[in-house]
Amino acid sequence: MVWLNGEAKPLEGRELREVLAEMGVDLGRVAVLLNEEAYPGRDLPPHVLREGDVVEVVALMQGG
Repeated sequence: MVWLNGEAKPLEGRELREVLAEMGVDLGRVAVLLNEEAYPGRDLPPHVLREGDVVEVVALMQGG
């Protein structure tokens, strides 16, 4: 299983960007933590999900 935003999902063997696109995630508006490594969404490296991967998608907010 892959942990995606705190939920176990059977996503092994799938490309992370593809999964996020299917979820409707706009990579320009999020940061992604992949196994405790943080990336701006647009700079997310190619990654095929493996058993035990942990992914957190964090929405970026602008305020003032």
